[in-house]
Amino acid sequence: MTRAQTVVLALLIMHYLLGGLCLAAARSERPSAALRLWGWGLLIYATGLAITLVRVVPLPLSLTLGNALIAWAPIITVAGVLANTPVRLKPRWTYPVLAVTILVLAWNNFSVDPRTMVNLVAPSVLAVALFGVGAYWLLRQPPPGAVLAARFMAITMLVALWVWVLRIAFIWNISRVTNDRDSVDLVISLFAIVQMVVAVACTMALFWIEVRKAELTLIQAALTDTLTGVPNRRAVLERFNEMESLAVRHGHPFGLLILDVDHFKQFNDRYGHLTGDRVLRHVADTLARGRRAGDFLGRVGGEEFVVLINGDQAIAMAAADRLRMQIQENTLDCDGQMLSLTVSGGLSMFPADGVDWDKLFGEADRRLYASKHGGRNRITAKNA
Repeated sequence: MTRAQTVVLALLIMHYLLGGLCLAAARSERPSAALRLWGWGLLIYATGLAITLVRVVPLPLSLTLGNALIAWAPIITVAGVLANTPVRLKPRWTYPVLAVTILVLAWNNFSVDPRTMVNLVAPSVLAVALFGVGAYWLLRQPPPGAVLAARFMAITMLVALWVWVLRIAFIWNISRVTNDRDSVDLVISLFAIVQMVVAVACTMALFWIEVRKAELTLIQAALTDTLTGVPNRRAVLERFNEMESLAVRHGHPFGLLILDVDHFKQFNDRYGHLTGDRVLRHVADTLARGRRAGDFLGRVGGEEFVVLINGDQAIAMAAADRLRMQIQENTLDCDGQMLSLTVSGGLSMFPADGVDWDKLFGEADRRLYASKHGGRNRITAKNA
């Protein structure tokens, strides 16, 4: 076995190990399409290398089959990379290109000469194009919370892309100028070592992205109300603190609005708690759609929602009343019966009514009860 064959064998084993690791991780408690596709791509690539190395079948067939698998592998691996971006690569979209590649390989190996550069160039063209696409989308639209990991993987993929290009260029030049087999083996060995480093780096980056995605999912779950899907009390408090800091720094007022579903207990008593849950989800959806961009909605408990509204009292009052009217106008279809809903609200302003959560929430809560006692389906603010 030559030096090049030994290094390529190590590359093959490395790909099998990494591919198996990715597939095992993809089948854990948190299934990952990215890891599954990346793992299969590595295994397909390793199998293609194995077929070209072992050659248990005639040379033209082994080179055609092996290089076809090597050409197929980047399709699957890049599909795994793009699974972490808004763009999706469906492998079947590239099958026509793959089919042409296989035909070129078969024509060359069976009709021309299996020892030509076609076996090196044909799979490489597809790999270079796909790795370029994968790196581009990772840089342009990285997964939320994993920007650094995505950039690292994109840079590594660009390195891999140039490895493919440079390997072809070096072997092409050496073959034309000297036809020195030792020089070709040396180039193949060096680039195989680089490919091992790139494969490990890309796999590590992909795991890094998956870990960051899992962390972000846990954080979002901790800040989300499970019934309605809107932010929970903890998220509202965090956002309040952010808005308070900005208001102190820049002198911008904002309002804290508490909205409470009118006669909610009657819905529960008359229609049951499942219908009560539907009412809460309906109100949350209506408020989420109706709030202004930049305002923050959350559920703080029971049938109470909080909206943090940017602007002075006149702006906040207008926004609050618009939300109230949207609830009133948007009836709920409950198994064929249309339920009319209303909300009452209390509005307090930062800094006029207080500069901390407890003070502002307390003021808004008192005004909410003033709205309830005043006939419901209204918003009460200071001097309103």
